[in-house]
Amino acid sequence: MRFFFVFLVLSMFVPLTASSQQIRFGLKAGLNYSTIVGDLTQGINPRLSGHFGGFAEIRYSDRFALQPELVYSSQGFQFNTDLAFIEGNSPGDGNDFKTAVQLNYLTIPLLADFTLNNRFAIQFGPQVGFLLNEVTKLKNFEGIDEAAIDGKQTVDGRFQLDYGVAAGVRYSLNYHWALTGRVYQGIRNRLNNGGGDVQNFNTVFQLSLNYLFL
Repeated sequence: MRFFFVFLVLSMFVPLTASSQQIRFGLKAGLNYSTIVGDLTQGINPRLSGHFGGFAEIRYSDRFALQPELVYSSQGFQFNTDLAFIEGNSPGDGNDFKTAVQLNYLTIPLLADFTLNNRFAIQFGPQVGFLLNEVTKLKNFEGIDEAAIDGKQTVDGRFQLDYGVAAGVRYSLNYHWALTGRVYQGIRNRLNNGGGDVQNFNTVFQLSLNYLFL
């Protein structure tokens, strides 16, 4: 799978060497609605966060373009844990404390852009990401002494690799502004380094506002 990453990065720069293409650059920002799918995900809830970055539109014709991007993307998930249920004292109600897991990635999508008309286009292609850090936050925890505790722990992501497929729709508002909706599905087990047979994969829904320069 290292070849997958090398191929993706190289393919981003090859079109830039062609002088016959129209190249425009832009900025983007928006919302993430992320979660994980796979094993041991019962009770997992999605997390609302955001993303921002830059991109290039390398247009080969009126109908087709390539769009490489470099985006900071805050992803993750959250879940509730019932202390009484864990201790076996009562059925519990699942509200003792909430854990939010924030997975911050540097992502590099490479999307093929197919223009359908003067407003709509469909986009799809591969994406790789590097985990910058993982932030775990505990909220609304009440211990035996009924003291409220908020906890936060940050772990270096060591640029752990993630990769998958992205697909979505672009709606052009005018020559400069566009809205995009996209879904990303990871295909690399994010728990690979932990050993065992448990598998989790990132899933992210994105809504972005894009601005293209002249």
